[in-house]
Amino acid sequence: MRPDTALDTALRPEIATPERERAALTVVGRDVELIVNGNASGTGAAGEIVARAAGALRDAGARVHARVTASEAELAAAVRAAGGRRIVLVGGDGTVHAFANLDLPALPPVALLPAGRANNIARALGIPVGWPAAARLAVSGRPVAVDLLHVATPGRTLYAVEGVSAGFHAAARHRYNGTNSADLAAGVRALAAELAAFRPQTVALRTDGAPLFTGPAAQVFLSNLPYFGFGFHVDPIADPSDGRLEAIVLEAGSRRAVVGMLAAARDGRHLERPGVTWGRAIRAHLESPLPLVADAQPLGVTTATVTAASGRLRLVAGEQRA
Repeated sequence: MRPDTALDTALRPEIATPERERAALTVVGRDVELIVNGNASGTGAAGEIVARAAGALRDAGARVHARVTASEAELAAAVRAAGGRRIVLVGGDGTVHAFANLDLPALPPVALLPAGRANNIARALGIPVGWPAAARLAVSGRPVAVDLLHVATPGRTLYAVEGVSAGFHAAARHRYNGTNSADLAAGVRALAAELAAFRPQTVALRTDGAPLFTGPAAQVFLSNLPYFGFGFHVDPIADPSDGRLEAIVLEAGSRRAVVGMLAAARDGRHLERPGVTWGRAIRAHLESPLPLVADAQPLGVTTATVTAASGRLRLVAGEQRA
């Protein structure tokens, strides 16, 4: 731990001045539990990442305790051992997803040093991708309540942070065989293969008990944050703390229409297009089985009930949100 020279000077009566005393009062030390996801797509060598992250946090005024985790069990153990220290995760969207799904009665507040490729969560919540700025926010920022999506299928339940995908995109994700979510070439191959096999699927979607859409469609997004997958701007009107989700249905009857749909969704231009139905709700129910993905987790071909879990995640966020 580095000495606090400003405080040491202020405590020496022979050289202390009112100006120095006032400056000393602004020095805030914070104990942080730095948890590095050794499997995150953008981290590289764990030892190097720990050194860089710890250095950035110390420069921001923190006292750092560091751990490297390689599984959800190790992540849970590190979180439980943090005590009163602020938890700072190093990783990408998958790291936040794993944290959100820990088997704890309540999740402790957490900060993030982004280290993925898409970094959809960081982009949505105004968390800088550059570590010096992200570390300052992690040390001095305040947690904000972020809604999660509770996903219940006949086979399992889990929480999604970004959103739920059903239909074309989810079917392509089921074809994906990359080593992690940042393998762009594997993603392109999966999309191309699913596009070649494309046909509209039957969608029966109810929101808050009322029918929203019934009929053939290409894609459904149930979203809480603006970005999904490889940075697609699927929900440009998202509010991560309003206690509701957005249900978005995209119709497309041909491969060419699917390509146009994806291009529009990439830039967030799709909501006003013909063949798009959307609404806000607390709960959405997919009544007909569809290929399903929650965040980056394939769930098979299934029905699902998705409910906004208000404020379950408390994440240190920036002032500007995308």
